[in-house]
Amino acid sequence: MAEHGADIWWNFVPACAGCNRWKNGRSARLWVRDMDLHHRYPKVGFTSRAMRPEVFVGIPRRVAQTQREIADIDRRDWFRHHYGRETHKGKANMFKVLERCKEELKGYPYRPWIAPKVRETDADTCVRRMCCGWKDPQAWFSAPTMILAEKDRTAFLRAAYQAKLYPGDLLGELVREHLAKLDESIAD
Repeated sequence: MAEHGADIWWNFVPACAGCNRWKNGRSARLWVRDMDLHHRYPKVGFTSRAMRPEVFVGIPRRVAQTQREIADIDRRDWFRHHYGRETHKGKANMFKVLERCKEELKGYPYRPWIAPKVRETDADTCVRRMCCGWKDPQAWFSAPTMILAEKDRTAFLRAAYQAKLYPGDLLGELVREHLAKLDESIAD
């Protein structure tokens, strides 16, 4: 953190404890400036430890990217709903949660927080069609269990994601197609 450690999102910089102490209360911008000056004028002593230029030169870009991600309200609300209720005991636990989130997101053809909402709600409840479509007022849960082998289940989910549909929507489409065929055969 910088700027005297205020707990506001634009004041946080992703850094390990050693680098955070090394930054010593400077903002990320000032710290990068000092790193740059240290490499330009090494004898003046702008910093006590030098970091390779290819490392520090990308820091402003990474900080700006993190700030953009945090400023995206839909993304922030989606993450808070799906992962924010977990308590994080230390950074190691937090990184496990982030890895789990990244792994889950690999299955989506696009980010679920840009999917349409099934209804309006407060920020603490996710109602995105891609991940939480079951909260749609028209959603129906059938008592029978759909039994599929794992490879068929994976293929079904992949088909839903490729069609950019919530799995329940794809299942609904398949049921409607089947019912339409039944109606045709009865009419004949």
